[in-house]
Amino acid sequence: MKTLILHTCLALCALTILQARTWTEAQTGRTLEADFVQVQDGSVIVRTTNGGTLQLPLGRLSEADQTFVKEQVPAKPVEKEPGKEDVKKQLMGTWDGYMADSDGSRHGDIRLVITGDKITASNPQGDREMGAGTYKITGKRIDATGTEGQFAGKKYEGIFDLDGKTLKWCSANDRPSSSRPTKMQTDPQAGQFLMVLEKK
Repeated sequence: MKTLILHTCLALCALTILQARTWTEAQTGRTLEADFVQVQDGSVIVRTTNGGTLQLPLGRLSEADQTFVKEQVPAKPVEKEPGKEDVKKQLMGTWDGYMADSDGSRHGDIRLVITGDKITASNPQGDREMGAGTYKITGKRIDATGTEGQFAGKKYEGIFDLDGKTLKWCSANDRPSSSRPTKMQTDPQAGQFLMVLEKK
């Protein structure tokens, strides 16, 4: 048993020696033997050979030491924001919902079938196709251009909010005086209408 404890101690000591590093102060050239522990608030925490800890300002250390420290700190993963293609994939599918009145109540039913480059609108009650068009996404903006049916040749500038399987799309109608909405609300005077849709 004593032999096992001795061997364990020796192994730990050897590990400590292997981890030890010579730290150098850039301006004075002074050195210190110590183990790297962590980076905290612009300083390096090290453990000295006698078991104590010291805080070394990172900016005062040699270039080699600073490079070493950067290599010890794992890089934070970059959180990728959903890109245009990601949003398009989420939009693709069949959406059933309604046109909303200015008070948010249901005004009329609508179905949208969205592909990678086309939107087809229909009345789900009679399964009557109303028209189709292309669309373009820029951030939270969505602009549609009619190519078929009653929407042909008309442009609709809008904004959208996509939350899981719920899509809110507020758009200006085809009147020249209409402008892109700034909030999700039907406004007949401004020529703006809101659609609230659920993905099938």
